[in-house]
Amino acid sequence: MVNEQWDKMTAPEYMQFTRKWIGACHKSLKDTGSIYIACSYHNIGEVMIVLKQLDFKINNIITWYKTNSMPNMTRRVFTHATEFVIWAVKGTGWTFNYKELKKINPEKQKDGNEKQMRDFWELPLVQGKERIRGKDGKALHPTQKPEEILKRIIIASSNKGDIVLDPFLGSGTTAYIAKKYGRKWIGIEKDKKYAKIAEGRMNK
Repeated sequence: MVNEQWDKMTAPEYMQFTRKWIGACHKSLKDTGSIYIACSYHNIGEVMIVLKQLDFKINNIITWYKTNSMPNMTRRVFTHATEFVIWAVKGTGWTFNYKELKKINPEKQKDGNEKQMRDFWELPLVQGKERIRGKDGKALHPTQKPEEILKRIIIASSNKGDIVLDPFLGSGTTAYIAKKYGRKWIGIEKDKKYAKIAEGRMNK
């Protein structure tokens, strides 16, 4: 749990919330549209159930291996070093830019040639210049996603001029990367503090 109000729900509340927002995304998506949902082991079950209930086709569950994950202080469980990104599609004929993904894949074949991108991504938590911080040096958003993750997602499942919607915009990474790669974007963020951060990031 993140120590934020938006992450504090009972199990029944979370299930109802998940049905509502994924259902709204289902209505908004084109029949050839894709949805990517970032989650952890805490909520992957509920998300999968709702996607199946809405007749989404689940194409991949991408595992993000966090190469600089936080150590486990309790010493009572394995250290949590992974999160997941579920990729699902509404209908047939979805966009998947296979060749472009091969070009940006940092992994290469033994002979140096391009390699198919796998559903296992080794990337660090956001750090350095990419991390958005306040004047006191503290991170302004607790779950800021790496730009590289959004780059891969947006290049994979959209083309220039397409609209990318993020219903939980947060610090604005989705909008920033969508604009950078020539996509139109819509961001929704109910927390005024985070909306201001995202707006500042886009204006900058």
